[in-house]
Amino acid sequence: MVSLITLLMSMHMSMDKFIDKALNGDGDSDRHFISLYAMALASRGKNYVELGVREGHTSEPLYEAAKLNNGHLWSVDLNDPSEYRPDNGHYTFTKSDSISFLERWPKDKKIDVAFVDDWHSYEHVKRQLELLDQLVSPSSVILLHDLMYGNTDPFYHTDLSHHEGQWASGGPYRAVAELNPQFWEWSTLPWNNGLTILRKKYSNKYHGR
Repeated sequence: MVSLITLLMSMHMSMDKFIDKALNGDGDSDRHFISLYAMALASRGKNYVELGVREGHTSEPLYEAAKLNNGHLWSVDLNDPSEYRPDNGHYTFTKSDSISFLERWPKDKKIDVAFVDDWHSYEHVKRQLELLDQLVSPSSVILLHDLMYGNTDPFYHTDLSHHEGQWASGGPYRAVAELNPQFWEWSTLPWNNGLTILRKKYSNKYHGR
């Protein structure tokens, strides 16, 4: 069993690193590390899913939170993470597209925290959210990166600002904005291209959906 001193030292080292990233980092998600860590830790969850890994940078705050909660982080990408990849019982990397991964996820295994940051097309994110709808509960959070563009005067991606590539047709912003507010609520932290916090208000069982 991990001692209290070891636990506190691990938390302190993680926070020091994430604070430095928030203050000095120049990566496109560095300023979200503290938020990712804090929300994942406070969830007291067991099942964490990261869709889109790249170098593995955002895996670190999610993994540290999962480890402290004696949970597990599943990171999913078509390519292996190039920099950060923990090697113990709290982490699994799955080389797969995220849609197939979510389709295979057991329906009775609730996802506590999902971080979405892979392909940003409207159709792709819409399908991810349709699948996550069946896999999360009102106590879960879905965190989405890149609904916004810019840091000084950030604005949401819309089909008026991007007409090609993965942001065509409104991208992830449109997929989230079209969700029924009767069933979903969301808000966005406006730096580093936005970190959107999405929560389902009611369970599928309650609504018979």
